[in-house]
Amino acid sequence: MDRDRRKLRVKSSAENLKVNHKWTVIVTILAFVLSVAFSVLTASADEMGTVLAFVVLLLIVIMSIVFDMLGMAISTASEAPFHAMATRRIKGAKESIKIIRNAQQLSSLCNDVIGDIAGIISGAMTGAIVIGLATILNADFNLLNLLLTGLVGALMIGGKAAGKGVAMLNNNTIV
Repeated sequence: MDRDRRKLRVKSSAENLKVNHKWTVIVTILAFVLSVAFSVLTASADEMGTVLAFVVLLLIVIMSIVFDMLGMAISTASEAPFHAMATRRIKGAKESIKIIRNAQQLSSLCNDVIGDIAGIISGAMTGAIVIGLATILNADFNLLNLLLTGLVGALMIGGKAAGKGVAMLNNNTIV
């Protein structure tokens, strides 16, 4: 009887966890490279003009929302429909299976790396825009900072909240 119980024993979540130190190193290096690359863009915000800086800031916010949706879709998608598609030789099915099997790494890349970098860069870009606007409009720096920071934060958080729902409902389609 004890032998039968051992066969039916369910592994705890900690026993199923695999730590991939190679991925940790890769994602750390990738985060550094992307942070530096995006920081170069932010550093030139004062030279690009206020309107263009706003456009770039909006693109960064949209990029953050889209990658958050991708990460959520990847982490919630089901592999089974893609096996059926692969047997019917539907284009992209095999790649989708690989994506889902690497969900931990890819969702981390989309949600954490891209999302966190976009948050940092959007904050720096917002600061540069506030300085430019305060100078052009001869307006109160603190008030502009509060308003623009609040607006960017609301757009990013609200967009990600809406995007998560869309991603969870359409996860297999997105993948």
